[in-house]
Amino acid sequence: MTTEPGDDHAHADLRTTALLRIASVIETAATLDELLMLGLAEFSQLFELPFSGVFFVSEDGTTARMVNAHPPRVSLPTFILLAETSFLRRVVTERQIIQISDIHNELFDPNTSATPQFLGQFLDREHICSLLMLPLVAQDRVIGILLFATVNTPRHFSEDEVGLARLMAGQLAVATTSFRITERAQRRTAELATLNRIAATVTSSLNTRDVYHLVMEQLNEYFQVDAGSLLMLDVETDELVFVMTLEAGEEKLFGVRVPQGQGIVGLVAQSQQYQIVHDAQNDSRFYAKVSESVNYEVRTILCVPIVVKNRTIGVIELLNKRDGGFTEEDASRLMRMVATIGVAIENAHLFQEVTTVRDRFESILNSTNDGILMADMHGAVVTANPMAAQIFTCRKDALLGRQIDDLLAELTARALAVSTPSWLNEDGTVDQVVELELSSPQARFIRHYTLPVREANGAEIGRLAMFQDISKERELAQLREDYTGMLIHDLRAPLTAIMNGIMMVKRGLGGPISDQQQELLSIAHQGSRTMLEMVNTLLDISKLEQGHMNLEVEPLSPYALIDQTLERLIVSARDQKIPLVQQLPVGLPLLEADREKLVRVLQNLLDNAIKFSPIGSPVTLGAVCLHIVEGADTEVADLPLNLPALHVGDWLVFWVRDQGPGIPLQYHERIFEKFGQVRGRKVRGTGLGLTFCKLAIESHGGKIWLQSAEGKGSIFALALPLSQDQRDASAS
Repeated sequence: MTTEPGDDHAHADLRTTALLRIASVIETAATLDELLMLGLAEFSQLFELPFSGVFFVSEDGTTARMVNAHPPRVSLPTFILLAETSFLRRVVTERQIIQISDIHNELFDPNTSATPQFLGQFLDREHICSLLMLPLVAQDRVIGILLFATVNTPRHFSEDEVGLARLMAGQLAVATTSFRITERAQRRTAELATLNRIAATVTSSLNTRDVYHLVMEQLNEYFQVDAGSLLMLDVETDELVFVMTLEAGEEKLFGVRVPQGQGIVGLVAQSQQYQIVHDAQNDSRFYAKVSESVNYEVRTILCVPIVVKNRTIGVIELLNKRDGGFTEEDASRLMRMVATIGVAIENAHLFQEVTTVRDRFESILNSTNDGILMADMHGAVVTANPMAAQIFTCRKDALLGRQIDDLLAELTARALAVSTPSWLNEDGTVDQVVELELSSPQARFIRHYTLPVREANGAEIGRLAMFQDISKERELAQLREDYTGMLIHDLRAPLTAIMNGIMMVKRGLGGPISDQQQELLSIAHQGSRTMLEMVNTLLDISKLEQGHMNLEVEPLSPYALIDQTLERLIVSARDQKIPLVQQLPVGLPLLEADREKLVRVLQNLLDNAIKFSPIGSPVTLGAVCLHIVEGADTEVADLPLNLPALHVGDWLVFWVRDQGPGIPLQYHERIFEKFGQVRGRKVRGTGLGLTFCKLAIESHGGKIWLQSAEGKGSIFALALPLSQDQRDASAS
C-alpha cells in the first residue's frame, strides 16, 4: 500500500475501500475457515504482504494456535504456550499492537526472552523478516491475533497502515465471533443429533456390542478422527478392556486389556479428568504396546472418562484428529456427550443383565418339576410356571393377577386330604408346610409351602409358593413301611425260638451249667425280650396306624391301672433314687378300655419320667375326672396342666410330671412321631414309645399332649372319654 503522506482524501478512500472489501468478504463467506482465508487474502493484497496469518486464543487465554495463513500452508504451528512467547503474550494480555522490524535482531537476540523452538523454526522456514501483530477483540475479549509479515525484506508499517489494519481487524473479530456462535450452534445441533442416534440404538437393540459400535462410529464421524476406542472397566481386576475400536470402520482390539493405571486411559480412569495429548510418541505416559500390536501410529489423543454416579465405568479415546490437534473445546464437547453416553451404556448393561437374569429365571421355572407361584406385596400372582398351571388345572396366564390366598384356598378345598407334618413345621413359623392329596387331573400328593421374597437389603417384596410332587416319596415310604412290617413280623418267630432255647438251657435241659453261664444266659434272654418288645411295639404301631388293632375293652379301675403300672417300675425308680408320688382323688369312675394298652401307655410315660429326672427329684402320677360343658371354661383346682379342646362330656385325665430338663416347644409334636427324639438327649431310646402311646390313646377316642418348657420339667397327659358317644365323636 503506497500513498503520499498527508493525503487525507486518499486515506479516506482507502479506508472506505478496505471496509467495503472486508464487508464483502463477511457477506460472501459461508464458513469461518472461508472467512479467514478470504480476509487474509484481502489483507495481503491491500498491504502488499507476502504472508499473513490468524492465531486463535484458547478460552482460558493460556495457548494460541495458528488456524489459517495466506498463502495457504499444509502445515501450521501447533499449540503455543503464551507464557513462553513474550511478544504474543503482550498482544493478548495487554492488547498491544506489536511491530517487529527484524525478527533476527529482536526475537533471536540472546538478551531477549526465548522463543519456542518450533515457532522459531516456522518463522525461519518461511523466511519471515518483519512482523505486525494486532489483537482480535470481540465482546471485550481477545479471541485471537492477526499477524502480518514480510519475507526476506524488512518493513516498518506506518501509523496509517496500523490504524487501517486495526480497523479491519475489529471487523474481522466481530465477524469471527458471529461465525463461531453459528458454528457452535451447528455443532450443538450435530452433537444432539449424534446423541439421539445413540439413544435410539440403545433403546432398540439388546446387543451391547451394537451399542458400542454405533457410539464409536458416531463419535469418530462427529470429531473427524482416524480412530476411536471404547474401554470398559473390569470391576474385578480394575483393568480397562477394549470393547470397541473403530479404525476406518473396521473393528479391532476387542478384549485387549490395559493394566490398572497404565497409559493415558489408566490416568483418565483414575483421575476422572480428561487428557489431551498433542504428541503421543514423545509423551512418557503413552502406553504404546496396544497401538504397536496393530501397527498403528498414534499422534494426538483426546481421552475422557465415562463417569456414572461418581463411578468410572470406562473411558473413550479418540486418536489423530484429521484437521489438526484436539482443542479444549473438543474436550468440553466430548465430556458433555459422554455424560449422556455413559448413562445410555449403563442402562444398556443393566437392561441386558435384567434380560439375562429374567431369561435364566424363566428357564429355571419352566424346567423344574416343582410348581412355583410368585406374588407381589399385595398378594397378586406375578409369576407362574407350567407345573403350577398343571397343578391348578388352568393355563399359566390365567394364574397371573389372581390372589395367591384364593388359589391356595381353592386347592385345599379340592384336596382329598390335608395334613401339616410336624417334622416339617418345627420352627413355628406362620407359613406352615402343608401336604395335600389330589385326585385330579391325576392322583398325586403335593407338599406346599410359602417363602418370603426379599431384596438384597432384606426388605420383603413378595411371597413365593412352592408345590412339590411327593407322590414318589409317599410311594417309597409305603413300600418301606410294608417291607418293615413284613420284616418285623417275620422276626417274632426266630426271636421267640431264641428265647425258648435260652430258657431251656437255663433250666438244665442241655446239661448242667455254671453260675457264670447262668448269668450270661440271663443277659441274653433279657436282650432278646427287649428286642421282642420292640418288634411287638412296631407291629402294634403299624396296626394302629392302619386301624386294624382290635381293642379288648373292659371296665377298668383307674386305681388298679396305676397300681399295675407302679409295680412294673418300682424297682427301676428305687435304683435311681426317684420317689414316685400319687395324686389321686377319691371316687374316680370306671372306664372302658383295653387294660394292657393303657398300662403300656402309662408305663412308657412313667419310664421316660424316671429316666430323665435328676436323682432325688419326685415323679408324680395323677388322675382326675372332668365334666366338659359347651361354652364354659374348665378349671380344676390343683390341676398342674392346661387342657386342650375336648368334646362335651365326662373325661378321665391321667398325667405324669417330672422335674427333668424339659422339652423345647419345637419338639412337642415331633416326639410323638416314629423315631422322633429330642436332639441332645444322652439317654438312648428307640423313639417308638411315645408313638405307641399317641396311637393307642387315639384308638380309644382320647387325646395325649405335652406341657413343657426347656429347663422346667415336663408333664405328659392323656384324656380318655368315659362314654361310647364321646369315643365316636372324637374318632370322627
